[in-house]
Amino acid sequence: MSTTTAATAAQKNGSTAVGLFPVAYQIGGNMPGAPTFNVHLLVNTPNERITGYGTITQTTNPPLNIDTKLEGNYTYMTVMPNNSSILVVATGYPVINWPPNGGVGPVLMPNVELRMVLSDDWAGGTANYQYQGSDGQWQSITNAPVKKIS
Repeated sequence: MSTTTAATAAQKNGSTAVGLFPVAYQIGGNMPGAPTFNVHLLVNTPNERITGYGTITQTTNPPLNIDTKLEGNYTYMTVMPNNSSILVVATGYPVINWPPNGGVGPVLMPNVELRMVLSDDWAGGTANYQYQGSDGQWQSITNAPVKKIS
């Protein structure tokens, strides 16, 4: 979707979110012991890009605490003339402070893959994501509810 089309779609949907805006979501967390993925994003509407940070936590044994830097994009999906959704696709990378004095750091492999389908007003939706656990194995979460948080 072009920048003009994205701006027009946002205005038609009653959203003033055009340009650069922050948004935060809680993914999951509706079941006791289930992982919770808190995501804080900056949305760049002219380029249809997103960037931000997320943390996946779980209190069951073994506890889970995965920090990730997210980068990706979004697109509007229109099925019917007045039925649009937003698809957000992002890849997460481990958060490290390296090197301490600047320069080139290590090459990092992704630790999170995120797919969210949101309502056209960015208020919530559902997500599928996978993360790499401390044992190196990938774990998948499907149909997790997404809700916008302050």
